[in-house]
Amino acid sequence: MKNKLPNFLIVGAAKSGTSSLHNYLNQHHQVFMPSYNKEGMKVKEPRFLIKDLVQHRLHNGIWTFEEYQSLFDDVKDEKAIGESTVLYLYYYKHAINNIKHYLGEDVKIIIMLRNPADRAYSAFHHVSRGFKEKNSFEKSLEIEKGRMEREENLTPMVMYKEMGMYYEMVKAYMESFKNIHIILYEDFRDNIESEMNKIYNFLGISNDIEIDFITKHNVGGKRWKDEKMKHVFMKDNPMKSILKSALPKKFRKGILHHLVNASTNKVVPMKEEVRKGLNDYFKLDIKKLSELLNKDLNHWTK
Repeated sequence: MKNKLPNFLIVGAAKSGTSSLHNYLNQHHQVFMPSYNKEGMKVKEPRFLIKDLVQHRLHNGIWTFEEYQSLFDDVKDEKAIGESTVLYLYYYKHAINNIKHYLGEDVKIIIMLRNPADRAYSAFHHVSRGFKEKNSFEKSLEIEKGRMEREENLTPMVMYKEMGMYYEMVKAYMESFKNIHIILYEDFRDNIESEMNKIYNFLGISNDIEIDFITKHNVGGKRWKDEKMKHVFMKDNPMKSILKSALPKKFRKGILHHLVNASTNKVVPMKEEVRKGLNDYFKLDIKKLSELLNKDLNHWTK
């Protein structure tokens, strides 16, 4: 029997609630979304449909069609089969071509959008929790143009401004597929059950389901107190190896959670002059997006 493949995709935008949506849908008995590959490695974002653009930059991903198919080997009778890769929105031209080639034109597309200035700041803190971003937010915005060409191993997530230029991305998806569902981050955050019911309806699955909406997924808002603590927690080291061999996984996770909390501070708000500059940068794109979606989004630049 031919492997079943996705009939819906969550394509982005990054840092707009996609991890939470993935996890909420994964609790639904009529939905199948892969979480692990055959080797037991976590693969929430397969990235297969843009593999030619990101394979040399990102070490996590599914790079062959055979392996991509195998992610869905355990599909039984679920009505909605999906995957979520946030870079499908940013690399929309390449992704759209491959979606049509591998999955067909009837696949349903879910796009989540967030105030682009807030999204950029959240993405910056996400990247700078690791080792790919050593600049300040202000400096990273200043050097963004051409940065991907200059720094070969950089994650595309550092395109903080360009990833928020939604208009052309969304327009291309709307012109390429007939089944598109747009979710605004603030609606998803403030009216979660109502927004989930709309998604159930879009996917053609039942809404008579109990979902854990309390647990947060991929939450930001934290920054390392210093570089030494970042290296302790983010890099392999003897302390981590000892803890791993000596303690049960659940107990280990609890200790790690408390230690990370003690070693991080809350992110400070974006500087007002930086926000004003970003608002000016995004203003025209937001105006065009508002007209495209027939929804007033101009409060994003207030």
